[in-house]
Amino acid sequence: MKMRLLQFLQHLAASVFIGIAVYGLLIFYPGGTPKKIPASLSLLLGLASVVCIFAVVYLGGIIDRQAALDEKGDSP
Repeated sequence: MKMRLLQFLQHLAASVFIGIAVYGLLIFYPGGTPKKIPASLSLLLGLASVVCIFAVVYLGGIIDRQAALDEKGDSP
């Protein structure tokens, strides 16, 4: 159960990161000149993408550690 929750959270973080990246591409490429977005939104999206990357890496480590413990049979 715990492993499925961690995998769900990791996939959710990766999906949000991909969504932010696609949003960035959509506002940059269609007209040739980027649309103006507020600086606060830009900072918020940048912070969210950094948090998503951190979550993917951190949760990936926990999932790998848990999978290794399950293979050894030492899982609590």
